Amino acid sequence: MAKVAFWITAGPALADKALSNLVLAGRLKANRGQDVQVYFFGPGVELAGRADGPLLEALKTLGQEQVPMAACPFNADQYGVTTTITAHGIHMEPAGEALIRLVEAGYQIVGV
Repeated sequence: MAKVAFWITAGPALADKALSNLVLAGRLKANRGQDVQVYFFGPGVELAGRADGPLLEALKTLGQEQVPMAACPFNADQYGVTTTITAHGIHMEPAGEALIRLVEAGYQIVGV
């Protein structure tokens, strides 16, 4: 089984790019049973915190598929989206801790 972590740094200006990877993450989990996680960092936190339309649907699908999602709490505070991030089922984890955890657990990091 593959272990893939999508590290989303694409912000609102690159929403389509982020969306395609979030959809892929959901499909890898749903259709292939792969071990997938998603982490939002930098502008990606703002994107997730202000999600609507297809992006919000992709986040809901990831939640339904029980794909672990996390975001940088410092970025969430910076963009003022902490409440909406957690409402989307995304938990807070500092970026350095998340990156080391994922690497030590053997995940391949896909940056978007």
